[in-house]
Amino acid sequence: MIWLLALASLCSGPAVAGERCAAPDEHCPFVSGLLQQREGYGAQATGGLGGDFVEVTSDQDAGPGTLRAALEQARKERSWIRFASDMTIVLKSQLRVPSDTTIDGRGKRVVLIDDGLGVYGSRNVILTHLTIDGRLNRFTQAVNVANGSRDVWVDHMDLSRMADRLLNVKNGSTDVTISWTRFHHSNKVMLLNNITSKNLFQHYARDSIARVTLHHNYFFDTVQRNPRAQFGTFHLFNNLVENWDFYGMSFSLEAKALVEGNIFVNDARRTCVEPEFFATVEGINVNYCRYIPGAPQRSALGNGESDRRAYEKLKFRYGYTRDYKAFLRVKDNLYLGDAKPVLRDYRPESVPTPPYCYGYEKPTRALAEKIRKSAGNTSGDSPLPDLRTVMSCPG
Repeated sequence: MIWLLALASLCSGPAVAGERCAAPDEHCPFVSGLLQQREGYGAQATGGLGGDFVEVTSDQDAGPGTLRAALEQARKERSWIRFASDMTIVLKSQLRVPSDTTIDGRGKRVVLIDDGLGVYGSRNVILTHLTIDGRLNRFTQAVNVANGSRDVWVDHMDLSRMADRLLNVKNGSTDVTISWTRFHHSNKVMLLNNITSKNLFQHYARDSIARVTLHHNYFFDTVQRNPRAQFGTFHLFNNLVENWDFYGMSFSLEAKALVEGNIFVNDARRTCVEPEFFATVEGINVNYCRYIPGAPQRSALGNGESDRRAYEKLKFRYGYTRDYKAFLRVKDNLYLGDAKPVLRDYRPESVPTPPYCYGYEKPTRALAEKIRKSAGNTSGDSPLPDLRTVMSCPG
């Protein structure tokens, strides 16, 4: 079947008020207005605050005025990167995002094609209001946060059709927030840590430091891993997961996850919109349309099921004493259509209370519609909270 390209909510819109500032400092309303929307473990990210505005004027892959050139400049000095106009950039290779950098597409329609953004060993990065469409052309990621990166905020992005994954947070990276982002029309959507050796817990000390917040994201017409999480500490609130073909979420290997106020929607009788097949790194072509009738029963995999068989096969060789299951605190999630609950509390006392205040909304059909409308590369910022928003704070 033909996978439909969904690039909704990409209106360029009017210029954002206050954008004509001399520098991206705390006195610039255009900058401070964005920073006021930070929440979660990645809320300390300030990106290019205190540096210089850098304007992208060319839609070419490389050369003067391009986004690639702006990121090279950002390696030398803090940069808040903006775009002079709407543009579609076909990338020949991944763009590397250095520390102390903001890539800000607000007020413009900015689309990256065929490849995405790599955040490797970088600190203090903000990515906002961009569309990344891989067209299933190569094994790469839309956003890859890896190799000890920290203080990263991914906000109001539209990510689709990557042959590998749409987003990773892995390899010792931590203090990341992913908010108001649309993930769609892809197979393996998101890994929060991943196994990189035959010994499941070999990198536990490195990867268990991960702290990631996901809120008000919209996952729709995906296959699986919305997200798949291992080892670290995760807070998922007010996300909408709709019409997964295989399964919704997955938690295992002593991940510590608070899963609250999320909305799961699935229709067992819908038409499959996957392509004829997904190519995989193993050289196997796969398609998951046949799983749709049973998909609503898999709003998540059973706790630890994604790694249970490997754990049982290897536990005597490596003497595992850790649990293959995740530690879960699950509350106030909403299931609509044919979707059924799977996740249950498991050792909830081991799941830390988030050490920050956050705007929590009661999960309702109205919230689902709000997320459908406002998540992604929209022309505006996050919508204002309504009367159902409750500021939840530690203690």
